[in-house]
Amino acid sequence: MQQDAIGGFVEEDSPVIGVVTGFTPATMPETHAHRRGQLAWCPDRPVTVETGAALHLVAPGTAIWLPPGHPHRIRAAGARQSVNLYTQPGAAPLPAEPAPFLLAALERELVLALAEASRADRREPAFARLVAVLWDRLDHPSATPSLPLPADPRLRRIALAHLDGDDTALDRWAGTLGLSRRSLQRLVTRETGQNWAGWTRALRLARGLAPLMAGQSVQSAAHAAGYATASGFVAAFHAAHGVTPGQLQRRIGG
Repeated sequence: MQQDAIGGFVEEDSPVIGVVTGFTPATMPETHAHRRGQLAWCPDRPVTVETGAALHLVAPGTAIWLPPGHPHRIRAAGARQSVNLYTQPGAAPLPAEPAPFLLAALERELVLALAEASRADRREPAFARLVAVLWDRLDHPSATPSLPLPADPRLRRIALAHLDGDDTALDRWAGTLGLSRRSLQRLVTRETGQNWAGWTRALRLARGLAPLMAGQSVQSAAHAAGYATASGFVAAFHAAHGVTPGQLQRRIGG
């Protein structure tokens, strides 16, 4: 029997196979893909999910759907639990692109029950009925914060470094990448539609999203984003996203 190297499940004929796994920062997988689609839910902390052209910031009350064969990488600031449902291609009536789904109380219980089901459980008619109820409940994707990631690997490197708290300046990045200051500025503008200052400001603001999704204070989010005051962070956040940090927390259930 074939085992999925990352998911850890043994392949079989069931349309849905569930797995509950724990990860530390040191064991979180690099970019990978599965033959099956994956509905991934991390109930204990916010995660970032890289899906090629976008970085999704997913709150504990939200699962993300990753279609079959779609490369992705899931990371968190600390140890996390991962509750996953792996579906045969074509077995789930979910989008062809990565999509987040808000999980209300019923959906959370369904996902957990299906993920903890044994091989024998998966052969019972009740299992298929529970799966059908879950798909029926996940009728449309939810709004969740996301950030476009540039295709150019040099800019992707800068973006991910900034999201991890590295505020290296333009001149130092230019030297590291073997570019002139002007060349790097032109590359940023061409790939993102923004200048260096605007692009890196958006990245710093994005650092404040994880604390907000974890239900932490606006002051904590401002600190994570590198702002000296909460008021400065709130003003910049509202200008960028059209909502205040508090409004975003209420919207995503943080």
